[in-house]
Amino acid sequence: MGIDQGLGMLVLFFDSTGMVVELGIAALMFMWWLPRRKAWVLKSALCFSDMLVVTYAWSQWGLQSLWAITAQNILVYALVVAWMLWCWNINLRQALFYVVMSGALQHLVYRGARISSVWLSVSGWVAVHDVDVMYAVLQIPLYIVGYVIFARPLVKQAVMLKGHSIFAMLVGMMLCVSVFTNIFNLSVTPMHDYQAYTVFSLFDFVTCVFMLALGIELVGKQQAMADSAILQQLLRQQKQQLESSKETIDVINVKTHDLKKQISSLGAAISDEQRAELTDLVEIYDSSVRTGNETIDVLLAQKALLCEQRGIQFDRMVDGSLLGFMSPADIYSLLGNALDNALEAIGRMPQNSLRYLTVRIQESKGMAIIRVVNPYAGELKMLDGLPATTKEDVINHGFGMRSIKLIADQYGGYISVATEHNVFKLTVIIPVPQQQSQAR
Repeated sequence: MGIDQGLGMLVLFFDSTGMVVELGIAALMFMWWLPRRKAWVLKSALCFSDMLVVTYAWSQWGLQSLWAITAQNILVYALVVAWMLWCWNINLRQALFYVVMSGALQHLVYRGARISSVWLSVSGWVAVHDVDVMYAVLQIPLYIVGYVIFARPLVKQAVMLKGHSIFAMLVGMMLCVSVFTNIFNLSVTPMHDYQAYTVFSLFDFVTCVFMLALGIELVGKQQAMADSAILQQLLRQQKQQLESSKETIDVINVKTHDLKKQISSLGAAISDEQRAELTDLVEIYDSSVRTGNETIDVLLAQKALLCEQRGIQFDRMVDGSLLGFMSPADIYSLLGNALDNALEAIGRMPQNSLRYLTVRIQESKGMAIIRVVNPYAGELKMLDGLPATTKEDVINHGFGMRSIKLIADQYGGYISVATEHNVFKLTVIIPVPQQQSQAR
């Protein structure tokens, strides 16, 4: 067998199995970040070997009717779903979603590279016998652009779509990339009917773009609904926590008041030095902070005790009456999340470092300015203008800052974050209603 004959057989093999390779590349672009199962590389090699053999054997049987080719495509997609389930820790609905997105991206790249190579040939830029080579070359930039626009937005996004949504996408993808395409390919020759081929190819290309955009939109909508449900649950829990905290702080205030009276009644039984020492100890638990807002009083009393226990300097200058227009639950959630995030960041700092927490709530030009300042250690990554969670499970964490932003948006305000020299500054600005501002 000569070299030319061998190359011809190799070209024939990849011409018959190219869809499998292209689909695998597209799938990896969507799934590289997902948790993998053990020995996934070996399993992937076995799966792709089987898919290549099955696809090549099918093409050698000479079945070129519409339904035979469509059945072959369905078989390939089914094998890809099996590969995904075997090699990644995902469920069937997620695998079906990723096969839809992978199939749409593969077909978009195929259609874009094919029509471009045909037009280059028709225009005389590329010889007819080099069309297949140009097709392969053009796929590289198209895959890169496809990843940036369609695959990267889904990285770290949980896919929890309902079954009927995924089924509708699967049917649409199969009609677009298999049935309609096969009908057209069996009746039109690109090099002879290139005008009709161009019209259909552009339609096909745009359809794939819409399919991919729809998938991103559905995942984004589903993620927003899931985040909203979690945030609402957090708000309910924090409201219950506020009531519990009020009761706890009331008990502490009563006990510290009684202790102060008992220390005073001891009289000459203890020395002045001992009395001062006991008074200082009681002052630690004296939670009678008065800011003009009961919710803020309770919250600051809680955090003051935590700061005392952890050796954190807690500096606060707070006009709580400024936030009288906000509901207690919203105040507790907004300020509580801000302080909890600050304390968590301070807790990761070395014990011998300067550890402090500063809180300011004041008015400026009809706006309530809430500022929380704390040091932090290490590198802080930002995501959409907000600090990203430091926990590994990014899907189920990071709701603290989002909750703060949600509440600020609800009252027509906004938040800003600044970091400089390992000091984190969170500023929340909320307009004070005119009636309250005039009353002050």
